[in-house]
Amino acid sequence: MTANRIMTIPLLGAPGIQLTNTTLKENLTDATTQFSSISALMRRFEPDGIFFMMDLTVEAQALGLQIGFPDNENPYVKEHSLKTPDDLVAIKENWKGLSGRMKVFVEVARMMTQNLSGLKGGYVIGPFSLAGELVGVTDMCMLLLDEPQFAQQIIQFCSDAVTEYAEALFDQGLDVIAMLEPTAVLLSKKQFSDFALPYFSSVLSSLDKPLIYHICGNTQHLVPNMGNSGAYGLSLDSMVDLKEVAEAIPKDVKIIGNLDPVKIFLQSSPQQVSEATHQLLNRMKGIPNFILSSGCDIPHNVPLENIDAFIQAARS
Repeated sequence: MTANRIMTIPLLGAPGIQLTNTTLKENLTDATTQFSSISALMRRFEPDGIFFMMDLTVEAQALGLQIGFPDNENPYVKEHSLKTPDDLVAIKENWKGLSGRMKVFVEVARMMTQNLSGLKGGYVIGPFSLAGELVGVTDMCMLLLDEPQFAQQIIQFCSDAVTEYAEALFDQGLDVIAMLEPTAVLLSKKQFSDFALPYFSSVLSSLDKPLIYHICGNTQHLVPNMGNSGAYGLSLDSMVDLKEVAEAIPKDVKIIGNLDPVKIFLQSSPQQVSEATHQLLNRMKGIPNFILSSGCDIPHNVPLENIDAFIQAARS
């Protein structure tokens, strides 16, 4: 990468199944298959870095939840089983550390760091979002109001499990991990400060490694707190104005984003993708901590020529 060019790291992963003629399920359950797809993406598009495939059910499944697993759609939690303090005790007792498909992604991380160039990254779910998977998002939001102490006990356990998983990923040599906290977009500033931010800080402190903070949706109200969290970077969705973010957070925090993965990458023409990319680059001109990317994970069925147009526009 030349010194005057913006680093370009779209959140690829799932589109790799088109290059290897595999299913999403095959990639999320087998390390060799996933690594082949990621390697194919690196050869085809040559981004400045790549993350392994995004899957928000890895940790939930490792904690004993039942997962629905379509061939070419994102897996999902079938039932939210934690309802009482006794349920939490049982889940804690059954947790034996790194397990289930966590081991698949740890192996993917190992193969990435040994065989690929550029920045190598992974994902973990955030403690608050993992708590939402265990309890159910609606019930979790009610707990914050009715039983905040119990809510914090759940989130603390989730934080411990996420830390253990992230540590295993970093041990394979990953450069950075993005913590995915989609459920946190539902929180007020005060709730975010009480139920999400302290646990991000706890994981970060335990690891002492670079963590990216990613929250889907319109997080403009959370950005100042996110920016002061100690995060290496903020990965922000398409509805957030990144220029305003640059004025609201410390200059050493990376701003990562944020072309719409559906409206731009999936549903637009290559020419429209190119135009949107140039518009974002012009908007962020002169901001050295900007990393050009998608606002979230790019869908598996995106037209590959649209990714080509994005990369070409970034480098023109």
